[in-house]
Amino acid sequence: MSYKIAIASSDQANIDLNFGSAVEFLIYEVSDDGAFGFLEQRAVSETALLGAVFACQDKGECKGGGCHGSGPSNPRVDSIADCRCVLSKKTGTPILKQLDKKAISSFEIEGDIYEALQKITLYFHRVDHHQTLRGIANVR
Repeated sequence: MSYKIAIASSDQANIDLNFGSAVEFLIYEVSDDGAFGFLEQRAVSETALLGAVFACQDKGECKGGGCHGSGPSNPRVDSIADCRCVLSKKTGTPILKQLDKKAISSFEIEGDIYEALQKITLYFHRVDHHQTLRGIANVR
């Protein structure tokens, strides 16, 4: 079964953005055999982002930054709802809870997208085939 991975990147080469800083995600598709390829660049709706910030500010929850995700729905989470996981530099606890509700795994990682995709696809391959996860951190 194929699946999608969302990546928070500012330069399309490295995972270098916090989840809450991403205004778009790179979407990669992973096929049944573990091969992966770039699928699309998916923008988060600016209107939805502004609406989320205003909703938090109306409740006195935001301190001037972006919406931290404690509301009922975060536009960034909604934009990647069809993905199996998201790779970002950092993800806050409220967002992790929303991702969990949608069964989206989150991995905090920095560095080269290609290397991260190799590790994550190997991880999911082993999980899906009930194999040991030993040695994945050392894969290069």
